[in-house]
Amino acid sequence: MQSLGQKNNELTMKLDTEELTSTQVRLIKSVHALLAHVLASEEEGEYFDASAELMRKTAELIKHANFAVDHKEMAYGDQAVEFAVDFLTESMDEQNLNNIDN
Repeated sequence: MQSLGQKNNELTMKLDTEELTSTQVRLIKSVHALLAHVLASEEEGEYFDASAELMRKTAELIKHANFAVDHKEMAYGDQAVEFAVDFLTESMDEQNLNNIDN
């Protein structure tokens, strides 16, 4: 039990995985672990390497989305990743990254 004033060092999130494949669940776990690693990194090399791996795993997860898998004939997974990278690049070029902190 946590007493008043004591910081809770754990975040518990629930995700309904009923419509997800075992590959999708594995990738979500990997992305989650990498995200926590990036946020807690204290060394420059570790920060950059983990950030790159996080982006790569996120792209892999997008490519394994149900929509992309169901419509392989159009390579939607690749197109979605390319669109996201282009959008991110444009946003960075415009320095228009929004900070959403609730």
